Amino acid sequence: MKLPEQVSQLGFVGERKAVALLFLGFFATVFTLMGFLASSQLPEWTAAFFGLGACYGIGFFAVAADWFWGRWFAVGLGNSGLMMAVMALVATREILPQMVVFGAMHGLITLCLLGEKMAAVYEARPDWRQRFKLDEGGVVRVKHSVTRAATSLPSLILWALAPRDGAGMALLAVGVVGMVGLLRGRTWGVLAVASAGAAAVVSALAVTSHASAATPLPGLWAPTFGVLAGGLLLLSALPFARPIAAFLRR
Repeated sequence: MKLPEQVSQLGFVGERKAVALLFLGFFATVFTLMGFLASSQLPEWTAAFFGLGACYGIGFFAVAADWFWGRWFAVGLGNSGLMMAVMALVATREILPQMVVFGAMHGLITLCLLGEKMAAVYEARPDWRQRFKLDEGGVVRVKHSVTRAATSLPSLILWALAPRDGAGMALLAVGVVGMVGLLRGRTWGVLAVASAGAAAVVSALAVTSHASAATPLPGLWAPTFGVLAGGLLLLSALPFARPIAAFLRR
């Protein structure tokens, strides 16, 4: 989707980056503190909260360090929070102030990191393109894949580390390893992400007990996160489907 020129050419890069870092650091801190609190009050959710804290911490560090994928990753986290706020609105059919604030802060993360001038600090730099030997089409594929994978990550953490029986940690590990592979331009990364996505959807659809699948978020059922995360992971692998198929035909 092409942005309006006023947004695409918006300046204040340093200031917008600082605002995004402020919110990323806020959520990294809050979820980490919630992990410590959950250890005594909701021990079954301790790992999930610590996982979310680590997720936002990585986003904070990637944006602050100007890693080429940092903007994509943070935009994905912003999109994820905005979607969760909308899902809570649809599920509860009421406007919850805490979810409005949650969604607005995530929306600002995404908005603050938009535009060509912001991209020039990250993925528009030629050094990483030369290292991975990517043309413009390859950069677009990696961008879409990483952004979608990052959007899926909070939902994947909530589903994989939810208090239930099953190999949730293994599912999360495969998804994270797949994301690393995507960033390195490896085919195995695409396959790992697709496998984790399919496994997340199947495991979520297999849950039948509503009582054992509740979440600490208002009105939301844990399998919802599994389906959402799985679908986004499958979409993140989609841009590479045609190149992989062409290579196999050759």
